[in-house]
Amino acid sequence: METAVKSCNGGSEPKDLAVSLNHDLSMLRIIETFSESAPQIVLMLTVILQEDRPDSITVLKTVASLLTVAYCVTMYHRCMRSFLPDKKKQSIISSMVYFVWNLLLLSPRIVALALFAYVLPCFIVAHFLCSWLVLFFCAWRAKTDFMDSTGGEQLFRATLGLIWYFNWFNVGTGKTRKWTIAYHAYILADISLLCGLWFWRMSVYPPYSQISCFTASIIYGVVVLVYAVGLVCKVVYYLYFHPNVERKEDLKGEEDELDSIVAQENGGFRSVVPQGHCNKRMQKLAQSFYVKPAAGVGA
Repeated sequence: METAVKSCNGGSEPKDLAVSLNHDLSMLRIIETFSESAPQIVLMLTVILQEDRPDSITVLKTVASLLTVAYCVTMYHRCMRSFLPDKKKQSIISSMVYFVWNLLLLSPRIVALALFAYVLPCFIVAHFLCSWLVLFFCAWRAKTDFMDSTGGEQLFRATLGLIWYFNWFNVGTGKTRKWTIAYHAYILADISLLCGLWFWRMSVYPPYSQISCFTASIIYGVVVLVYAVGLVCKVVYYLYFHPNVERKEDLKGEEDELDSIVAQENGGFRSVVPQGHCNKRMQKLAQSFYVKPAAGVGA
């Protein structure tokens, strides 16, 4: 905001610096969403399940929170569009489809975690740690290169594992279709396992028998089905609405880089020196998302 005000008042700060800082903010919002908001929704749903008659206000708050998470991911997506030439194919319908499939993939994942936490609350932490270690190893195998220090890169990979615990976040270069298929197969199997444990607990142990086995089986099927529908919507998006570029040089700002990033000796903190028109970090993410070799369902 300070940079934008200075630019409007004829200050020396370039206008593109405000855009670049906004790109960084969009990335920070993604991290905040999956490190704070998503776990809070799981907790809210668990509390709702523990109450025999949840009030409508709490349910509406939970639905609104799910919509907010999907909206944050969509805004990050639209922020990356600024690197496309003339914001290629940036239509409202495209963003709506992107929003819908993210909502359809996020909701079953969060609901499955809440169902599991409801019947086996002592094991939800163990489930998270085991899943996070697997995903962190996958992030390490992906050989990401977004930070200037080794410690900073490891922290980024750890954060990436946290995001992957809830939703797919593409950071790879080249063809990532196999990685994406493997990820969604893993999450679908995990959702099925979590819902299966919930169904078993509900049908065997009397304290959880308020819901009939028939109703529990319907809930089980709906959660898995919604995730499958979300995958179909994702395929539709990449087939008909996802813009591709032939080369990374075709992205805006390839020649002009805004960030001259200097890694400090005391731990890898960064200082940003405005020199051009492009945010280096977001441009790398845009390359992995839009450049044609990484396009298709695996992008």
